[in-house]
Parts: sequence; structure tokens; C-alpha cells
Amino acid sequence: MSDLSRRDFIKKSIILSLGASYIVSCEDNDMLDSDTESNSSDESDNNSKKVIIIGAGISGLVAGYELTIAGHDVTILESRDRIGGRVLTIRSPFSNNHYVEGGAARIKPSHNLTIAYANHFNLTLDPFYATSGNYVDFSNGSRTIIDNNTYLNTSYGSTMRKNYLKIRGGSDQLTNAFANSSELSNKIYLSHAVTSITQNSDNVIVNAGGNQFQADRVLCTVPLSVLNKINFSPALSSEKQTAMNGGFRYAPATRIYIQFSNRFWENESLNGWGNTDLPEEIWQPSWDMTGNTGILMSYLRWSAAEDMDTLNQDERNNAVLNRWENIFEGSINNFDKGVSKSWVLDEWSKGAWASPTTSQNETLNESIAQIEGRIHFAGEHASNDRGWMQGALFSGLRAATEIKNSN
Repeated sequence: MSDLSRRDFIKKSIILSLGASYIVSCEDNDMLDSDTESNSSDESDNNSKKVIIIGAGISGLVAGYELTIAGHDVTILESRDRIGGRVLTIRSPFSNNHYVEGGAARIKPSHNLTIAYANHFNLTLDPFYATSGNYVDFSNGSRTIIDNNTYLNTSYGSTMRKNYLKIRGGSDQLTNAFANSSELSNKIYLSHAVTSITQNSDNVIVNAGGNQFQADRVLCTVPLSVLNKINFSPALSSEKQTAMNGGFRYAPATRIYIQFSNRFWENESLNGWGNTDLPEEIWQPSWDMTGNTGILMSYLRWSAAEDMDTLNQDERNNAVLNRWENIFEGSINNFDKGVSKSWVLDEWSKGAWASPTTSQNETLNESIAQIEGRIHFAGEHASNDRGWMQGALFSGLRAATEIKNSN
């Protein structure tokens, strides 16, 4: 996809997603209309803003990338010692160059922004679910084998399983592509946790990592669940304060990854994927990779995740292996090693994705993405596609457009 067609596509995506009320601003002052020639013009110089983005997750990265292309001076501050946020591909300690996803993994075919940016960075998209071998279901103490075609032609959510995609090499190939681009390669400061944001009529001052930064505009992509780590002056709206102090629910999700010395389940023509009534999803993330070893993943949410979070790693491994022995006989004997990821226990997330109750959504949803003075807000929690890379990308682009169009 060429730069021009990419910009036109993204502009149209924003317009369609935001609705008619946003068309005028997007059409007349679209951030993506800038090119190399216009960046050097007097108009671009006069309108250039110094922007601080808090968070190097996918929403912060896409906003920084597009704002830089549009001629703005961007700095990204990240509390972690890595980029990506809840896009986390885990490679260690697995063998044969296998990897697993700690967070974002699945891509719906309707997620046009995710697919467009993958294409823009020349990333390859593959089927997410295994296209060979049979699936398994374990319910009420009984195991049922489901043939490949039947399973792939049933829906997960509103989408046929066979239509889900993934990024070859890991979801972090997308976030790395943003971060390593010439636009952002020297603009990201890791281990810079923001402690305070003070705004006035002229600028915004951000304190992070023992340093002070000044900007015309700030984009905050911090999850609401940890937003109270930052002292805002003046204080944010009462609605945002309610949301950031526990009034906007986040989903617990924990994944346990077990590496086995061999793919013994293939002896039964199984592909290592399935479901249990815990409830639990079982994935084999490396189903399409070579090597004797194999990794199966237990994906738990809500109370099942919370129960698992009370255990240490050895106890988690044993709990999973003992359950799986009824599903994949030989799990215990072929066990090699296990690791896990809990998003509730993650210091900078405190939850896997925003999942407000109906009443929370009705009361607070409209205020979550609202601009407050010189501060803009983005992240999957500030979108209609919560829990997906698509939502994070859209919200980052929406906020970047707001910044481009601001005075």
C-alpha cells in the first residue's frame, strides 16, 4: 500500500468510525495529508506542535508515527523497559525459536486498520487457528473430538474461526515496526514512568523518570486501571477520576504456557487446540512452526484467571497439567517447562482490557476519550473495539487527528 493510499484509507476509516459529525474536520485538516514537501512549508512550520505521548503501546505508537509524518515534534514516554504495552510476544525460555503471545494475538478480518498497518510494514498475515488436525472439547468430564472443518466453521464471537488472522513472527512485529521506523526510532524513552502532568493556558509540563518535559499537547494512553499513578494538575474531570479509581472495570486474564518435549498429541491426530468448560481456551501457538517441541497454552479469564493468580508458577503448571491429562494423555510425562502471564498482576496494566459493566459504560463511556484542556486520551479503553489492536489503533489515530486540528 502506497503512502498516499494508506493515508486516504486511514482518513476514511476515521470518518466512517466517528460518524458524520467528524467529517468536516477530517476532510479539511486531515493529519495524514502532510507529505515531505508540505512538511517543509511555512504552513507546516507554523502549525507544528510539540507533543508528548504517554505510553508506547500500539495507540501511542501509531499516534506518534502519524504525527511525526505530519510534521510534529513527538516524544514518547514509556514506564516499562519495553515497548508494546499489552502487545507482548514472549520468546524466552522456549526452544526452536517458538514464541507465544502474552496479550494481543487474534485479528478479525474486519479489523481494517490492523491489517492495513501490517501491510504497510510488509508483515505477513497467517491463519490464526490450526488448519490441520482435530480439535478437542472437554465438558462435564467427557472429551469430544471435533474435526478440523467443523471447528473452523463455527464462530468465536461474531467471526468464523477460519477467518481469524495473526501476524507471522509475533504480534510484536507490528509494534516493533512502528518503534524502529525512522519516524520514531529516537523518540521513545523507556523506563520513564510519568508522575505528574501540569497544564496551563500556554503549555503542559510532564515529569517522568526524574526529568521534566514540556509540550503544547499531551496524549495519554495509560490504561484507566493505572491512571491514578499520575498526579494531574488541575485534576481531571470527575468522570475520569471515577474511572481511574476503580469505577471502570477491567477484565482479569491469565495465560499459562507449557512447553512439552514433543508434540505427543499428534499421535491422536490432534492439533493441540480446544476448549474446556472451566471455561478455558487451549491454543498451540506454534502449531505452524518446525521443531520437535510444542507449546500448549491455557487461556483463562475472569474467576478462573483470578483463581490461577493466587498460585505460584509451579502450582499453576501442576494445576494445568493435571487437568490436561484428561484431555491430552501424556501431558505430565512430557512436561518440559512452564511460564505464565497475568495482566491483573502486571504493575502497568492491572487488567487485560477495559470491560465496564453496563451501568459503568452508560455513565462514563462518553467521557473517557474527551479532551481535557491540552490533554488528549487514547487506548483500547477509549474505543468501541475494546481489547483489540484495532481499537487501540483507531483511538490513537482519532487522538492524533484531534491534536493536528487543535489551536
